[in-house]
Amino acid sequence: MLGKLMKYEWSGTWKLLLPANLLIVVTSFFACIMVRQTIFDYDDGAVMLTILVTLTYIVSMILVFVGTAIYLIYHFYTTTYGDQGYLLHTLPVDKHQIIIAKALVSAAWILISSFIMYMSVVFLLNFEGNIYEDFMEALDLIIVTRTDSGAVSVFATMMTLIALIVGIFVRVLKAAACISLGQLSSNHKLLVSFAYYFAIYIIQQLVNTCYIMLLGVVGRKRGTWSLDTSWEFALISGLIYVVVFYLLTWHVMDKRLNLD
Repeated sequence: MLGKLMKYEWSGTWKLLLPANLLIVVTSFFACIMVRQTIFDYDDGAVMLTILVTLTYIVSMILVFVGTAIYLIYHFYTTTYGDQGYLLHTLPVDKHQIIIAKALVSAAWILISSFIMYMSVVFLLNFEGNIYEDFMEALDLIIVTRTDSGAVSVFATMMTLIALIVGIFVRVLKAAACISLGQLSSNHKLLVSFAYYFAIYIIQQLVNTCYIMLLGVVGRKRGTWSLDTSWEFALISGLIYVVVFYLLTWHVMDKRLNLD
């Protein structure tokens, strides 16, 4: 049944999100062509056209990134607690399967969009053909993956990627949990969902601040000072958030469901 639910989720999202991601591919292609042509051609017309194409590329990236998040949140709300929710919750399926199906499909779309955007930037900025080096250097900007000697740690790279994937599930399940908690309110459910989101965001920032302060204390005792964000913290905290947000969503959906 989980497979059927995921198929239903794919069919309900691909018609909008697939063209949106193809838009990134197309604009990236033209942006790469124009940037490389301008390097060898300093004609004013070519430069202006390159600027226009680049601006279109940047705007499309922003619109797809923000639009994908908004659409997935809207899709979850309407299919779970909106008019379509009545049909969904009458199906003979476990609530866990509903949550897992929605989380997997949403995370997959975010991962696909993020990967396409990430690689489009790498290709756009790659002038010497060193795609792998540019990829690793860009990854270092997210979470440090180099050893003290400066070499790239394969293990740290893999764990960083895993931590990033877990982070995607954190964002998906956090939105699901906030929307679910908002349904407990008798009035202004969406407004209450936003309030829960910002409250959870503040708590997460406090946790991050405490972690940085702990790093400072440990670093002072060791005689070193580093505020690098490690994959260990990102992974462990991410897994904890995933469990908490998942259980909150399941509790509301299974024990406190109210579609009025």
